[in-house]
Order: sequence, then C-alpha cells, then structure tokens
Amino acid sequence: MQKELHPWNWFAPENSKALIVGTFPPTTRNWSFDFFYPNKNNQFWKVISRIAGAELHYPTGELAVEERKNLLRKLHVAVTDMGLHILRSDNSSLDENLSVVEYMNIFQILDENPTIRKIIFTSSSGKESAARWFNQFLATREITHRFPTGKKPLKSSMEYQGRTIELVVLYSTSPRAANRISLEDLVELYKNEILL
Repeated sequence: MQKELHPWNWFAPENSKALIVGTFPPTTRNWSFDFFYPNKNNQFWKVISRIAGAELHYPTGELAVEERKNLLRKLHVAVTDMGLHILRSDNSSLDENLSVVEYMNIFQILDENPTIRKIIFTSSSGKESAARWFNQFLATREITHRFPTGKKPLKSSMEYQGRTIELVVLYSTSPRAANRISLEDLVELYKNEILL
C-alpha cells in the first residue's frame, strides 16, 4: 500500500456551471500529461472535445494540458476527484484498489465557485466510486444522501448555502466502461448535463 496525495486538487475556470468529479488519478506510469484524466485510453477528453466542438491536437506534454484547460474554460466546467489522500494497493489504477484516507473538500470548491449549480459524478458502480465517496464525504459532515437506483443518469439534489446543487451520476469514461456504453452515447449523456 502506498499513500498518495492528489497532484492537482481541482481546476475551476471562472464562471464554472458544473463540476465533474472522479475518484483519483491513475498510476503515473499511465499518464500522457500532468493533468486530470491523463490516461490516453480514458475517453474523458474525447467526450469533452466533442461537446466543445474542438479537436484535440496535443496528446502529451504541457501543450496537452493547456489545450484541455481551454476546453473546460469554453464549457465553463470545473473538474476534481473525491480522493485527496488515498492508499493504493498493488500499484494499480483500478478504483477497487484505492481507499480514501482524506476526501477532497467539495464544499470548499463550491464556496470558491458560487456559479456551480451541478455536480456530475463519473461513476457509481463497484465497491469504490466517485458517487459512493461523495456520500461518504457528506456523512463526515453529518449529511445523509443516497442516489436513486436505476438507469443512468441518476439524479438527485442537495441544498448548500442557499443554493440548490443538482447531483448527477453518469457512466464512467474509463476503458473498463467502454463495453457498457458507446462513445457516441457517452458524448450525448455528458452533453445533456454540461450544456443544459
């Protein structure tokens, strides 16, 4: 087991309307660049670039990071993960090999970005997931929340500091989820939540 600290905390462009929340970055051996969703096999940036109507030109390095930040700026979308400190077993990127030591402070992100009205979780299935970790984070603040079950998108909401935050669980963009949903359907699901 190795303890890891999240490398980026969060990225929130000015006037962000939505916050996309994952679990934790993969092992560094799978990184193509030093920013969220760095594994080239993850479809996250393909989905985001299609929604933004912009092609990705840089697969690696600093230019890749800036290109992806610009997509988030264009869409007014912030991004983070639920894990701030985690324990990773077997040097594995799989969520089931991660356990949270400390959660990301989602409330701080909401405080610093008062225009965010929606949180989109990239996973809910499996023993460890962004949605499950969010519920556990809320429990540390003595807030009880459960997502509905059924077909994604799963939707609920919560009140925070006088504003209603819509909570949505979508399918993961990870390679493991590719056999459950096509890229086209993923784009449509995320587009409906990001652009509305």
